[in-house]
Amino acid sequence: MGDWRRIEDHGAYDLLVLDCAGQGKDNDAADPARLLESGGAVVIDDFAPGTTWPPHFNGARDLPRLHWVEHPDLHTTELRLAPDLSVVVGTRLPVA
Repeated sequence: MGDWRRIEDHGAYDLLVLDCAGQGKDNDAADPARLLESGGAVVIDDFAPGTTWPPHFNGARDLPRLHWVEHPDLHTTELRLAPDLSVVVGTRLPVA
């Protein structure tokens, strides 16, 4: 397990997987515009499946999920993997 900040100076990446309870889901979430190549993909796991819009978690707006789903540099979707587990998968939009 590591902190995404440790890889920031070595990017940009074609594929980035943010894993391990909270990585990429805190108030200091990774910036896909800095970490991903144009057309690169990011996967953020360990979300509870969203059932409302806007998404909520523990009674509050799910700001970490919204960071990724509404990010202007990404085209994203949520994939449900199990009744209690989903991931957000995104592709960085082409750089103009």
